[in-house]
Amino acid sequence: MKSRLNILFSGIILFTLSCGDGKEEGSKPSSPRIKKNTKVELPKNNEKFTRGDLIPFEFSSTGAAIDSIILVVEESVEKFSKAKFEMRLPGRKVGTWSIRAKVYCEGESETHFRKVIVLPEAAPREMTYTVSNSYPHQTSDYTQGLLIHEGFLYESTGQKGESSLKKKELKTGKTLKVTNLADQYFGEGLALINEEFYQLTWTSGQGFVYSLDLEQKRTFSYPMEGWGLTTYNDLLILTDETEKLYFIEPSSFTVQYQLEVYDDEGKVEALNELEFIDGKVWANIFQKDDIVVIDPETGEVLQRIDFSGLLTQEEAKNADVLNGIAVDPETGKIYITGKDWPKLFEITIQEKPL
Repeated sequence: MKSRLNILFSGIILFTLSCGDGKEEGSKPSSPRIKKNTKVELPKNNEKFTRGDLIPFEFSSTGAAIDSIILVVEESVEKFSKAKFEMRLPGRKVGTWSIRAKVYCEGESETHFRKVIVLPEAAPREMTYTVSNSYPHQTSDYTQGLLIHEGFLYESTGQKGESSLKKKELKTGKTLKVTNLADQYFGEGLALINEEFYQLTWTSGQGFVYSLDLEQKRTFSYPMEGWGLTTYNDLLILTDETEKLYFIEPSSFTVQYQLEVYDDEGKVEALNELEFIDGKVWANIFQKDDIVVIDPETGEVLQRIDFSGLLTQEEAKNADVLNGIAVDPETGKIYITGKDWPKLFEITIQEKPL
């Protein structure tokens, strides 16, 4: 989420097969030095497919003929009696799918692993915006997290020695209450769940929980960088600058599962500040004027909103990047701002003209 940082890392998900070593499904993988008698011809590792495609599978053997193959794809298990066949993946999520195949030859088996990448069928809808209103925003506030509760704006700000959690008047930008972080912390994403505020920090692996009065109640820890944070039903969603959305149980702050965010061209990385709006996840793309709208069930990018031109050239001189999305749950109005921006914008979105 930081300026001058763009660390990319992607998850590794495997596809598995096992013939000739006689080991059972739950045993440890055999050493890569041991030559296997069977081979995965198709699909190739990391091969890309469009969602809904029939995935071709083909296996070969240098020894005995292949008797059968058991494929394990996520929670699905299927058995095939031929070495060459096709199948559709059992779900609509995009990104990496793990597949394990166990190949049997005369009672013995070998296990192989693959991963395939699934892309959405269509490109995101290209959207633009209209400004309905604009309100003052303090140019010394390095916006990292933003939300609205009971008509007030709550903002998490960054930079070491300057990070804080603030309660503000929405239309005047006036700070009503502030809780400062210790100098070693760089404030990040902010979410409200179960009548408590959760605030991330960037690289310290430490987060803070506050009461509605901004009194710190407890801390929590997490193993990744902290970037964006929002709510999703009874879970939190966290970003760490990659293409991943981490779905987190709040009380223990443990990851329950994760999704990868993809459009029709590939993974969408540098996901930053988040907001959950009308059943979808909105995410800033770090260092860009784009916000993507994501299906939280599949990871597909449904819309891409171009927010270029929100600031005038004069306003943009001392401002940093776009970052900050908030929806008022009482009115449905959506607000956008950025790091050190002079304004908070109330916006609506519409299809971008051709």
